Amino acid sequence: AGSLLEQAMVVEARPGPFLSPRMSTGLEVGNVVWSPCDRDGFRRSTIVSVDEAGDSLLIDSRDPQDVLAGQQAVVRRSDVRPFHPQEKTSEDNCALVHLDDANILDNMARRFEKDEIYTYTANVILAVNPYKEIPGLYAEVRMAAYRGKNLGALAPHPFAIADTAFRHLLREKRNQALVISGESGAGKTETAKITMRYLTGVSRTDAERGGQIQDKIINATPILESFGNASTVRNRNSSRFGKYNEMFFNPVGSLVGAGIRTYLLESSRVVSQQDGEENYHVFYQMLAGLDGDRLDEFQLEASYRYRLLYPGNAQPSPEGSPEVQRRAEEFAELEKALSVVGANLDVEDIWETVAALIHLGEVEFQEGNADVTDGPLEESPDPSPGSAGDATDSRVDVVNHDTLCQAADLLGLSVWRLKEVLQTKKMVDRQQNSQASHISKMRSKAQASQTLTSIIKVIYQRLFGLIVGRINKSSGCGKQAESRADGDHLSIGTLDIYGFERLESNSFEQLCINLANERLQQFFVEEVLEAEQRSYQEEHLSIPPVQLPSSEAAVSGIHGVLAILDEHSLRSMKSLSLSSGDPDQRFCEHVHRGQIREGGSGAVMPLRLRANRSGTGPGQFDGFQIKHYAGDVPYSTRGWIEKNNDALVPEVEGLLSGSTKPLVQSLAAPSSATSLAGERVHSVARKYLGDLDHLLLTLKDCSAHYIRCFNPNHHRKAGVFDKKYVLDQLIQCGTVELVRMMHHGFPHRCSLQELRDRFKGLLPEDMVRRYNHRDFVLAIMLAFKIDESQWTLGTKKLFLKAGQLRVLETLRDQGCAASQEMVLMIRRQFAKKKVRAAVVSICFAKWLPRHVRELRRDRLGTKLSKVVYIFVRLHRWLRAARAKLEKVRAKEAEQRAKTHAESKEAQLPVMTERHLAIHSMGAGAAPWNSGVVSGTPRAFVTHNSCDKAGKARAGHREITESVLFHDGNSVICARLSLAFPGENASIAPAEKGQEPNLSDVRLVDVHDTGRAKPLEEGTWENNIIAMCQHKSEKQTFATCDSSGQILVWDWQGTEQQASGRPAVRPLMAFDFGTSSVVFQMCFLSTKKRPISKNDVWDPYVLVLLCADLDRHWLQLVVVSLWPGNHYIELIRPVGASYEALPTSKETVLQANFLETSHTGRILALGGCGLLQFYELRWSAKGDLSLDLIEDSMAMYPTLARSSMASCLGLPPPYTSGIVDWIVVGDCSGRLYGFRFDATANGGVEVNQRASGRFRTNTHDEGTPIRALIATYGNMADQHSKDGKENAPSCASYLNAAPQDEKSFYSLGENGKLLAWKLLDSSGWRSTEEASVPRLASAAQSWRRGSETCCFCVGQASCLVPQVVILVEEERRVFVCYDRSTGNTLKTSPVRKFA
Repeated sequence: AGSLLEQAMVVEARPGPFLSPRMSTGLEVGNVVWSPCDRDGFRRSTIVSVDEAGDSLLIDSRDPQDVLAGQQAVVRRSDVRPFHPQEKTSEDNCALVHLDDANILDNMARRFEKDEIYTYTANVILAVNPYKEIPGLYAEVRMAAYRGKNLGALAPHPFAIADTAFRHLLREKRNQALVISGESGAGKTETAKITMRYLTGVSRTDAERGGQIQDKIINATPILESFGNASTVRNRNSSRFGKYNEMFFNPVGSLVGAGIRTYLLESSRVVSQQDGEENYHVFYQMLAGLDGDRLDEFQLEASYRYRLLYPGNAQPSPEGSPEVQRRAEEFAELEKALSVVGANLDVEDIWETVAALIHLGEVEFQEGNADVTDGPLEESPDPSPGSAGDATDSRVDVVNHDTLCQAADLLGLSVWRLKEVLQTKKMVDRQQNSQASHISKMRSKAQASQTLTSIIKVIYQRLFGLIVGRINKSSGCGKQAESRADGDHLSIGTLDIYGFERLESNSFEQLCINLANERLQQFFVEEVLEAEQRSYQEEHLSIPPVQLPSSEAAVSGIHGVLAILDEHSLRSMKSLSLSSGDPDQRFCEHVHRGQIREGGSGAVMPLRLRANRSGTGPGQFDGFQIKHYAGDVPYSTRGWIEKNNDALVPEVEGLLSGSTKPLVQSLAAPSSATSLAGERVHSVARKYLGDLDHLLLTLKDCSAHYIRCFNPNHHRKAGVFDKKYVLDQLIQCGTVELVRMMHHGFPHRCSLQELRDRFKGLLPEDMVRRYNHRDFVLAIMLAFKIDESQWTLGTKKLFLKAGQLRVLETLRDQGCAASQEMVLMIRRQFAKKKVRAAVVSICFAKWLPRHVRELRRDRLGTKLSKVVYIFVRLHRWLRAARAKLEKVRAKEAEQRAKTHAESKEAQLPVMTERHLAIHSMGAGAAPWNSGVVSGTPRAFVTHNSCDKAGKARAGHREITESVLFHDGNSVICARLSLAFPGENASIAPAEKGQEPNLSDVRLVDVHDTGRAKPLEEGTWENNIIAMCQHKSEKQTFATCDSSGQILVWDWQGTEQQASGRPAVRPLMAFDFGTSSVVFQMCFLSTKKRPISKNDVWDPYVLVLLCADLDRHWLQLVVVSLWPGNHYIELIRPVGASYEALPTSKETVLQANFLETSHTGRILALGGCGLLQFYELRWSAKGDLSLDLIEDSMAMYPTLARSSMASCLGLPPPYTSGIVDWIVVGDCSGRLYGFRFDATANGGVEVNQRASGRFRTNTHDEGTPIRALIATYGNMADQHSKDGKENAPSCASYLNAAPQDEKSFYSLGENGKLLAWKLLDSSGWRSTEEASVPRLASAAQSWRRGSETCCFCVGQASCLVPQVVILVEEERRVFVCYDRSTGNTLKTSPVRKFA
């Protein structure tokens, strides 16, 4: 035994995909091994000599019975596999002595010879297509035998996998998935039908309901096979689409419905097939199954050689041949299946559509002379491949017009319109400020053929999708999917998807198919490894993690290729390419540049070019190759641009929507009615990637079970097992990867009872009787000194490394037995083990009661201490709460008494006419409703006659202010001539000859001359769409006109004596462009640092709310401005989507305000369904960040139904931790306050508890709050002393005039004006209320014809703090309101300006 062990346990660590022979057994001359063979994959060979130094072997694989095969050759050690003779085959490859590709292949081949076509590899079934019927393999008796049996209890079979999935569904209440994969012809479709048949039979469904669902599931298969399967070189019934069949079950296991999801139908097969392949089955079945009358009705002939069905040298089958008879039988079965499924489709309409496609395939074109066109013929801006240089005005004629008429009649289309679509291409010419015009361009012959091909492909693809959708609807798929989302129903899905393809010529379809296999392979590897880890956990084993092979590089590379393909598809359709030539070649060049040369994933490589004397081989930019997990695959990119677009031209969509056939109408795209001309792109790649992601998400939510199908030979012959061909599939399907992973763990799993029965002769009889299964196996491993690193013992199984099972088999075959010394040692070891166990049991029995008592005592003590602690704290809180309530009640009683007393003494102040001064904007101004306003009305107050340095040109008592009003289209100014008041100043009625307090109304030409002309003399175009004022430099403004020109300027004021002097001094400007519309703008008060030390200007920073005309979302753009230079700091999309952005500069956008807070750290944005707050922060390097603090519309559902109308930033009323306070008014008459606090990391957040709606608001419900007005004090002498003593000039002081933090005014659209005060005890309260229209009704300038009014904006004066200027839109008047009581204006209270 010792010498045998030494021979069997020679171990040497060596890297490689599998454990080499030296790792499991010694290699000697004469040993039999598996060696590589070009014909059979691996061949049994004998070692002739061993080269220890060169690590190579000389083997002899010659066979006397096959003189043509085998020879003597030198091979590497890592290329050979160990051989172990086994008479019986193994149902599970994991039970093989040597687990590697050669032994798995040999086991599958020998089982195939005995018609045992199914083999396990762990929990995965390997299925080989027998190409023949195996009696009794799928009988009802066999099906019943697998019900309720664990996996591995019976012979491998798809029934076992299906039963396991069904039992897991009921036990775990989790969706299940059967993933069936393999190459074309491997039997995936038949295997899927077998599993679905088992699940249909095993479900607990009542006979009537179950029969209906079963009939629909069973009969859906021939429908999908007829419309989605075709004959290929390798498979007569190859699925040319991927499908995921779902069967829905209720919680008790009853089948309640079914559904089908399809992926990537190979639509190009409808118009072109490779040699030896056919079109979809339905065409041939229809011609063979329809009788003569129905064929005559469709104007078809059964034996005619149609170009769509018989390309190249293909010929139709003779009438009466077995092939025609088989197709006729399949057609009868298809019609029966359509009637059973009940898809609510007229079968005759389907056959008419299919017949029409056959006729369209017969249409041919020829070049002719141009006669008459529908519009001017111009050079095509979008030449398609094949039409380069085809710029002549040649007319395309249809050769066989009768065939086109037949097709149009079957489709219910106008033959004239169909012919027009094929011959001409319509384009839309959209010029600026003019309506779109339609231009017709004659197609070339190649373009006409391409259009016809697209029509055939898309109609068939949509017909297939329509049939699948109707099948799902009739099976109740939609209702069951909703129930599954609610958790009521579970599903078992069967994924039947195309296998890995590596053809002579690989195109776009092969890339998509192989991408799906890459993703599924990665999913398979991860899921199977998790299953392995779960089996180790069940046996309570600790196995180190295994590193998985990754497909990330290949998947990333393919995603990059498809992204480039989408880009070039769009360019080709919109004629954006700057270079001429083949668009497919330009696309391939881009792939080489972006994925190969400039740091791609590494999986995309250039083609391996081969020398060709004829010069017809592929060029460098004719394709590329990708390194897949199954090998390198070259791809040809010819025709990819066309294949990636499954959209019809809008003319064809309109043609289909106008069909007289209901079925053809339903095939038109929903948007066809709105698009009359122009080309579109519907990316096939993007849709496929989305479907694939959805499929993987579905599989991840399921418990997956795997069936790998194999094609035994190329020729579809029964009884032929091509080992080399099957080995390639083993590598491609990932089985070898699975075996490699299992080598890192313990691939051999033997039940303890089985080991005891097999090796009971190795130990004495009494040990066999006395020891249980686990102790006996442990004694075996100890008795023969098996390396403990090569095995581990679970609760029910023994896990062995690869090759270790042979050690035990060798010992048994040689009749070895354990020595007496070893037996005695084992007995002593087991006796000691029992003594230790007994001692531990006694000690545990004594310790456990004592420990339980201690735990109980500790637990009770802990609970008591918690109860006492809570009791004491509650009583303390109760006493404190009672004391606080007493104080609050006393204070409230005192406040009520005080309020009651004040109400008796005096009511709320009533504002009389003396508080108002009304001034018209002039009769020459156009009324508000005479034109469309582009921007939001804004009002500003600024001082005159002051330069930038703050040096006043006038004294304190001579300075004046101007009111600038932007009505959304123009800038109007008015002069507010109130002298700077002194300490004893008062406002009295105007004396004769005095200047009125608001005068000199003018129209300002901001962007041209800078002058302010009287309204009746203003002749320039009113085109200012946005305007804002700098908060700290009140003479500085910024405006944007309709052409995108943004100007920053200083206000110089107006003088009646010098009307020609410019009122505006421009500072800097830049052109924002006409491709974007600016809706709102504001200055940032925080300064950006200069670019260099030599800069004398600090840049102004503007925030623009704008949107591109061709996009459907808003964005914030931050721009820094210097004289002659500007820099865009950042562009940030706004989180709210605006459905209908303006298509011209005359459309009003409901974004009502864009304002900064008092400190400038917060940006507030509001409008229709929009209220957002952003934090502004400059970094040390001068970089600006704009971070969303809160989207109030998303946080508060009640706000989402409102439209925000006005905003005001107030100084924080309290300095403790408060950063800013913002008040917002909406269009429903409500006011909201938001408090912003500093966070620990220096940021800003909304204090939710201190924010909310103003409770004492008395604005009318439904009346918008148009203005929130800040105040700068109440008295006329508020700023007199401070302005004289604390500032070098009055102007510089007014720029920094302190804003009242505890008061503001709110103005409703109806003219109701509320004064708000912050009271320390009760918060914000409305203290005054006035109706401005009532007070102004006596004024001469107030037009009394209309009872309604529309106040839009308001602003307070800094020069005279008690004066507020309001603007009424309907009457076009300024209203000056005096907030002080007991004072009068020095000028006339009412003044009308012409």
